[in-house]
Order: sequence, then C-alpha cells, then structure tokens
Amino acid sequence: MAEFTHGESHPEPATIVQDGTDFRGDFISKCPIIVNGRIQGDVKAPTVTVTNSGVLQGKVEAKTIACRGSVSGVLEADSIELSGDIAQNTIVRAQRLSLNIESTSGRIELAFGRAVTIRESKVPPAGG
Repeated sequence: MAEFTHGESHPEPATIVQDGTDFRGDFISKCPIIVNGRIQGDVKAPTVTVTNSGVLQGKVEAKTIACRGSVSGVLEADSIELSGDIAQNTIVRAQRLSLNIESTSGRIELAFGRAVTIRESKVPPAGG
C-alpha cells in the first residue's frame, strides 16, 4: 500500500497496482485503488482510478470511478468519469456520469435503462 496526496496536507493511503503488474482475481481494498498496471477480476473499493497505462477487466464497485486507461465489464458507482478506452458491451451504472470519449471504429452507442435528465455542458465543444 502506498500513499498519495489528494489536495490535502496529509497523505491518504492508497493501493497502487504498478505498471508492469498483472493481477488476476478479486481485488478488495478499504483504500482507494490506483491502477497503473492490469487487473482482471472483480474490484471493490471506495475509489478506483485507472490511469492512462492502466487496464481493468471485470466488475467494479466503488463510490467513484475515474478511467483514463482501458476498461471492460460492469462499472457501478455513484460518480463515473470516463475518458479512456471503453470496450464494447461494457455496462456503466451511475448516478452521475461524465464522458470524454472518442470512437476509433464508428459511432458510440449509449443505451439508457431509465429516464435521465441531460444537463447542458459548461465546456465548449472541441474545435468550436
């Protein structure tokens, strides 16, 4: 377990899967998990962050999920931020969802299971 600073003066403990690490199996932590390497299996933690070099395959349960790397499987959280590679047939369940993704092989398809309210983005679209 390592520690990282989350905008505070004292470091917060975190579980870090380093780049070059390939973990297979269930991964449960009471501390935030930072994925720089690869996890294949079910993951449960308060916060899960998949960095640019990270890969996560499986079911993820957390309060907050942030992904800049690659994910596939089922993501369940109160708040999810996706800006990396999302595999086909990945299921995302969240109360709050932030997307900044781009398709490299056609259009992106989103299917909503329940009624949602779309709020106007405060960020201007790229290139305009």
